[in-house]
Amino acid sequence: MNSLDGLRSFCLELSSDQSSPGGGTAAAASGAMAASLLIMVCKITGGSKKYEQSWPELLKLRSELEGLRDQLLSLSRDDARAYDEVVVAFRKKKDRDDDASRKGVERALKHAADVPLRTVEACSRVLGLTGKVAKLGIRSASSDVGVASLLAEAGLKGAALNIRINLKSMSDKSFTTSMEDTLTKLESSAGKVPRDALAKLTQE
Repeated sequence: MNSLDGLRSFCLELSSDQSSPGGGTAAAASGAMAASLLIMVCKITGGSKKYEQSWPELLKLRSELEGLRDQLLSLSRDDARAYDEVVVAFRKKKDRDDDASRKGVERALKHAADVPLRTVEACSRVLGLTGKVAKLGIRSASSDVGVASLLAEAGLKGAALNIRINLKSMSDKSFTTSMEDTLTKLESSAGKVPRDALAKLTQE
């Protein structure tokens, strides 16, 4: 089975009549693809003598991006598991609505919010590296950097959407307020990055 067969299998699983894996998994996968494209640009640029001065920095970027790619791949799996835990918790609460089951739902929801928060953070870091790759990378791969920027932004926004949906079902207001503040800061700091990276690509 080649890589595109694997992608087809993943897409077929997403398009099934099951709600897991779903949007959170797709968001993390989007971030992982963004990191992968940037790694590719680093490798291609590292093979060109014209960019030899940039090789040391590109090697560092590649290493960081490989870590983010692997983290986001793990998060894509973790997100599906976290959602499944929420479903189980709500079923238990439906069968027996008591303090223990309500606390179980709250725990599951917090976990289901924490996983996409880590996706938001990782996608934000990927976004932060797109500008550097755009500046140092080989010009012939500019469109790949642009696509990576858009994919990372989609992953960040998708994961943030999942978090906010989960927050609506929580009773712990201090937790929801803290989570919303964290999200707002991450979104604000990452907001300009895709536009800046894409602008760099059109300057030459």
